[in-house]
Amino acid sequence: MTDKTPIPLPKDTKAYICANCGAVALDAARICKVQGMGKKIDWCCSATLMPPKTCHNRKNNIRWRCKKCGQTSVNAELLCEPEKLELDD
Repeated sequence: MTDKTPIPLPKDTKAYICANCGAVALDAARICKVQGMGKKIDWCCSATLMPPKTCHNRKNNIRWRCKKCGQTSVNAELLCEPEKLELDD
């Protein structure tokens, strides 16, 4: 991914939700434990109390956090104002 701001996807975009960390992803293989599927409107711009995390089972997965609401995603396009999270050591 380049430093360009990603273009947000439509609110009806479907994505997989991780049961371990709460992150969302367009591809189920990019999260460790699929809880189910939701639409972007289900999490986008709704504040979360869950702190952003990197995936413990897939440490090298890049994660993004929304500056507005704090939601975490594997795909920056699933967030309205994404910022890259630092990977845990």
